[in-house]
This record gives sequence, C-alpha cells and structure tokens, in this order.
Amino acid sequence: MKADLHIHSNASSDALVDPVQVLKIMKERGFGAVAILDHNSVKGSMAARRQAKEIGIIVVRGTEVSSSMGHIGALRVEEEIPKGLSPQETVDRIHGMGGLAVALHPYRMSTGIGEKTVRSCKFDAVETRNGFTSRRKNVKAQALAESLRLPCTAGSDGHREEEFGRIYLDIPECGDEEELLKSVLAGKGSPQGDGLSISGSLVGSLELTAEWMRRGFHRL
Repeated sequence: MKADLHIHSNASSDALVDPVQVLKIMKERGFGAVAILDHNSVKGSMAARRQAKEIGIIVVRGTEVSSSMGHIGALRVEEEIPKGLSPQETVDRIHGMGGLAVALHPYRMSTGIGEKTVRSCKFDAVETRNGFTSRRKNVKAQALAESLRLPCTAGSDGHREEEFGRIYLDIPECGDEEELLKSVLAGKGSPQGDGLSISGSLVGSLELTAEWMRRGFHRL
C-alpha cells in the first residue's frame, strides 16, 4: 500500500488544494493512505478525516509543528500544538496527546531541526525521504535513523497537486490509522521515490526564500 505521510492542504498558508480534494486526487493515484500535516494546524487533517471513509482512503491525523529549532511532525493528534516551543517540549506535547513525534527533513537548512536535536530528543521516527529535500540530505536522514534504530517515514511534502505522491512509504495493507502506524513503528515501511537533484534543490531553496520574504521574513 502506498502512503504519502507528509502532504499539505490549503489549511497551510503556502498550499493550494482543499483537503477533501487532496484525498480524491490521492485515491485516483492509487494511494491507500495520506497524512495531511498542515503548518501549525489540524484543520485540514480533521476535515479530510471526516470524508476519508466515504472516499475510501486512510487519513492519519496530524500537523507540522514549528518548534523553536525547526519543524516536527505530529501524527495521530487532533489538537493544535503551540509553535515556538523547544523541540523536546514539542515532542512532550505530542506524546501527551497520544501522538507520534517525527523528525521531519532534519537536515534541511531553513526548517530542519538538525542532527544534534534529533539525537537529544525522544523522537518516534525520522522522515528519511522528503520530496523537497535533496537526495544527499535524504541519505543522511536515513543514516541518522539507522544509527538511532528509529523507523522511517516518507512523504512528498507536496503543496500543489503535481507534487503529491512523488515520494511515499510502501507499507503492507492496513485497515485503519492505528494499524498503519503500528506498521510504521515496526519498521515495515519502505521509502520510495527520489528527493531533489542538485539543481532542483537550488530552485527549491530559492522558492522557499521568496516565500519567506513574502511573509515579511517570518518563519511558518
């Protein structure tokens, strides 16, 4: 089963697609599960969750939280977590809600939390393949996860329709969110797809910088 565990809907200020439309697109592309991780918001995830059964796709509840050091994925949560907390405080909040804390794109210069932080905090998994991260940094993330004996997640980090599903986790067939996450924690998922090339990484960095400037130099 194909699961894109990092997608954005228009509940993120920098994304374009309605959350229910995200599900329809992914269902048409043969995906069995998605995690809609909007920036500091669970609205998109919960809106999708309400329509998931009708569309026939698993939705993992969640959000992408902006900690003081970078972005952290919160899976299996349906409440928002304050931005700007330290990484460990953010992880603790996620665990307090019964969720799973994922170190997203840890080596990304602008929003990754970095290796030292991943090693010092109690993460449940590491995103080892991300659609908006260079192949080299994805390889480093994979090595980091292996060194810590942590399972991996993978996702397109797609903000637009054409980006959805270009990276995903290949995982055994699951019936619901809980079964899927148990498989992730058991290390049964295999990341598929490539990260950005050197030129693609450069273009992506320029786009992120331009978006940052449009926001008045405020981080998401």
